[in-house]
Amino acid sequence: MSTKNLLITFDYELFLGMRSGQPEDCMLQPTSALLSILGQFGVKAVFFVDTTYLCKLKELSARHHKCKTDLEKISEQVLQMVEEGHYVMPHVHPHWLDAVYLEKTGEFDLTNVDKYRFHNLTPEERKVVFGSSVQILKDIIHPKYPDYKIDGFRAGGWSIQPFEDFKPVFKEFGIRYDLSVVTGLYQFSSAQIFDFSGVPRKFIYRFDGDITQETENGPFIQVAGSVIKISSFIDYLDRAHKKVLNVVGYDQDYAKGFGQASEEIQNQQPASPDGYNVFDRTHEVASLEKISLVKLPVYEKFLDENNFLHFISHPKMLSKHNFYILRQFLKNIRRKKWNIETDFKKMVATHLKISA
Repeated sequence: MSTKNLLITFDYELFLGMRSGQPEDCMLQPTSALLSILGQFGVKAVFFVDTTYLCKLKELSARHHKCKTDLEKISEQVLQMVEEGHYVMPHVHPHWLDAVYLEKTGEFDLTNVDKYRFHNLTPEERKVVFGSSVQILKDIIHPKYPDYKIDGFRAGGWSIQPFEDFKPVFKEFGIRYDLSVVTGLYQFSSAQIFDFSGVPRKFIYRFDGDITQETENGPFIQVAGSVIKISSFIDYLDRAHKKVLNVVGYDQDYAKGFGQASEEIQNQQPASPDGYNVFDRTHEVASLEKISLVKLPVYEKFLDENNFLHFISHPKMLSKHNFYILRQFLKNIRRKKWNIETDFKKMVATHLKISA
């Protein structure tokens, strides 16, 4: 019986535009529900914590009591993730450096995207931002789990290119695993820029200086996100289904905030013609917020045919319907009596024949 690799990862963050929303709605409540479901089915997930947000809360804690209590609540939940066997890794959105605190509502305005990409920081700023991101997780986790390894990473907005910007800090702060690539996807905008159109069509591969190039014995390991092909008929049915869910109030997500808005850069061409524009509805990033009752068989078929499925999801985007579908998906694959692996380090160890 072949092993099916099911990797469920989350970007644990607020909204990143003109109004961030509240951590209670965007992070704490939906993640509490997720932890309950994951625990019920014995699934190990990876939570990429927006450490730049936590650093901003820490910076403002002395002046704003809400920032202090928000940081305490989030830190408590992060520790719970570790206690329940999940991985916790840093997730960096550098434009938090320019975030404006809205004292009246206790939210943030993140419309300034000049520093959205790590590439737009100076080498000195990169070291400070990355180092403080790793350190704040250590401050939360190490008092209780001093040997816990913080050795994985996901770039904000998947903007991991050029990787040469990240390579020095990966080396300095002990990052071995990157989970920023989404196979074949590309986007060129005023905030996000990434081009994975030419990456290896592999779930796991080694790399060195260029994240799109597999390098034998490279020091870093990529665990790529999955892209699901969606037919126009399934897309039509899904849209109709979601309209019905919205009418009955079952597809409203927990969170209330505004995401980052950016303008697409025109005439920018991907490196390979085999890529998929992020706005292409015929291909979608596998994510819990996009899976639905209509798409459920499509996702199950993908796992059946490929032996791996990597969800990239956001607690802030999840609705009651998404939680229902997650339970149904896990029930369905359990009924198939597949051998399911959900620990990404064990997946890597098996694939590359190295120690976990």
